[in-house]
Amino acid sequence: MVEVVLQDKKRIYPDSYIPFKNVKSELPQSETSFGINVAAMLIAFVIISAIKWAQLPLSSLAVLAIFVAVMTISVWGLEYACRGKKSWFDKMTFKRKIGWKRVGFKLLGIACIFAIVAFGYWVLPVYDDGLFVTYLEVLKSGLGGILLLTVVYFALMDKIEDEPEDAYWQLGRWLCGYRKDAHKDEMIELFRGWGVKFFYLALMMPYFQTRLEWFMQADFSQMFDFPYRIFYFCNEMIFLVDLAFAATGYMMTFRLFNTQIRSSEPTLLGWFAALACYWPFWADLFGKYYLAYNTGVHWTSVFADNQVMFAIWMVLILLCETIYSLATAALGLRFSNLTYRGLVSGGPYAYTKHPAYVFKNISWWLMSMPFMVWSENPALAVKGSCLLLGVNALYYLRAKTEERHLSHYPEYVEYALAMNKKSIFAPVAKILPFLKYKAPEK
Repeated sequence: MVEVVLQDKKRIYPDSYIPFKNVKSELPQSETSFGINVAAMLIAFVIISAIKWAQLPLSSLAVLAIFVAVMTISVWGLEYACRGKKSWFDKMTFKRKIGWKRVGFKLLGIACIFAIVAFGYWVLPVYDDGLFVTYLEVLKSGLGGILLLTVVYFALMDKIEDEPEDAYWQLGRWLCGYRKDAHKDEMIELFRGWGVKFFYLALMMPYFQTRLEWFMQADFSQMFDFPYRIFYFCNEMIFLVDLAFAATGYMMTFRLFNTQIRSSEPTLLGWFAALACYWPFWADLFGKYYLAYNTGVHWTSVFADNQVMFAIWMVLILLCETIYSLATAALGLRFSNLTYRGLVSGGPYAYTKHPAYVFKNISWWLMSMPFMVWSENPALAVKGSCLLLGVNALYYLRAKTEERHLSHYPEYVEYALAMNKKSIFAPVAKILPFLKYKAPEK
């Protein structure tokens, strides 16, 4: 354990907790730096912009690989430079010789995981959709390299881990019949973490690749041809940033870089609330049949004849989307749904606990405006508004299940309690007490 002293208070955090120093903050310090993450993203954008300007004949996959590699290396490099001797990398030392028998058990464990993931992608009809074609082809073509890197990675980690007999080792031994020393909870946690990665990486990578392809082909000289095109270009860029961190976060889940999953959402309710918001559950079920709040009205049609209101509304929507995207950027390489990978209290998280959820939901009200059909069809206006409130309730459920999960960590409890006073929505929580965070009873 490491002792962290802040404002004359002592707090005990695990060794993996290496916060950035910020003496001005009243919050527990963040494990990621918002400034570093944004800087790394800008470096990656400069590189691919140069490729776009030079019209280099690179495939979209090559551009994607360059973007992810540059952003990842920039984050780690800048973090190392800023943290100095407090860096995770400076704590890594070779503690022992490689125990190849132990590594063999670990490789057997990860092989079991890979086999289950591969079977899931093969057997589930949803992955026959064209969205996943390139993603699955990349996995197939890169299988040899993945396996080689896996062997190297586990051999390296065996030399530097404090506790080399991890969940992979336990799973490997369990498969070989040595089941007395296997910790059931740790193996279940391992499978839960891979379940998160299995589902979300398959979504985020194709989405990110599609947005990146758009960026490489877009003609930005046409951006100001008419007002809506300004919105379209800005909207695409905002979500390109969001997906860049989302996809990279799911890829870079490694204990070697202190970005591993520390725990995953343990409840079915938490999983339901998260998965319901993503394809195919949202597009083909909840968003199509149960929470389809669209009334046929769109903000662009409401303000089509009023350029001033069109511009104001557009700025409001883009502002909400920008905050949502920057919340993803604040998480950096630790972005992941349904998991805890370290405390983040910087960027938008310094102002509210759930900036992505809050401003995403506000933007949907601004864009869909179900209440605008009141004069023509009051019943439809009420119906659309009730259904959008249902979507808001779903995200409220996501927020509450996340808080319950993260409350197992003392740093998060301290952060959430501080936000009861510091949050920009603290006055609202006084009126609506159910929004106020309550620490779990000991």
